[in-house]
Amino acid sequence: MFQIRRIYYEFSSASDLGLHEAIPTITFRGAFGYALAQVIAREACIPSLRSQVALYRKFFMPQNDGEYESRNLDLARPFVMRGFYSRPDKQSFILEILLFGAALEYETFFDKVVEVMASMGIGKEKRVCHFQKIHSENIELTEPVLTEHLEVLFLTPCVKLKRDGKIYEHEIPFYVLIPRLIDRLVEIDNLYGDGSFAKDWDIYSMKKSSEEIAGSLHSGGSFSSVRKSGRTGQKMILKGFFGKMLYSGDFSPYAEVLRYLPYINLGRFNVFGCGWCNIKFVS
Repeated sequence: MFQIRRIYYEFSSASDLGLHEAIPTITFRGAFGYALAQVIAREACIPSLRSQVALYRKFFMPQNDGEYESRNLDLARPFVMRGFYSRPDKQSFILEILLFGAALEYETFFDKVVEVMASMGIGKEKRVCHFQKIHSENIELTEPVLTEHLEVLFLTPCVKLKRDGKIYEHEIPFYVLIPRLIDRLVEIDNLYGDGSFAKDWDIYSMKKSSEEIAGSLHSGGSFSSVRKSGRTGQKMILKGFFGKMLYSGDFSPYAEVLRYLPYINLGRFNVFGCGWCNIKFVS
């Protein structure tokens, strides 16, 4: 398995931070790219422009040049963001960054990028924030205690989750959830792990048998919001399922993959904080 490391940072200000109303981490993700470019440009330990550009692309915009078996031009990033306000007046926010595989070696680099983000300013007002690194830890993944009933809570919208060209935004059937989860895990491991994650899996059978798991909508449904970049003016439509799904059946074939679901985010814009899920097996 590829390793996962979780880092918590706190941003605080004397007034409202001015983050995106629906998905606050989108604002941080926008600032991250600019801060990343600044840090790379200043780092003396990166000797050439070619190395700087390669590092920027590796973390921020990796693309498929034909070397990787992926249907997507844009490849999985080695991190995701999510978080929550720690004060009701929205003057303090806990930003959580999860690093995958090879990216764990760059924790101090991420620390510097996040520090520069705070000094450059966050949100529409480019508000300079007080910054503090709170904690970091490796995630110890354990297989869940299985029952015949699984709750999956989509804490943020799962944007453009597809199967056979159809986008699912009113509910997420298990036969949509599991194939996309498997694909994402395999891609992350091929890019940032040792590539052996799924060597013993019968992926075709796992995806096919996921059709036997019953699913029903517990709460929620389609959610839509818009994100507009304050620097470029670019707009993104953030439309997808947001709520809770209930699944019933035999989950033993998926025990290993499901333990990763709370950590990697699914769907498009996952690195922005979309597709953040929690799972719970219930009796």
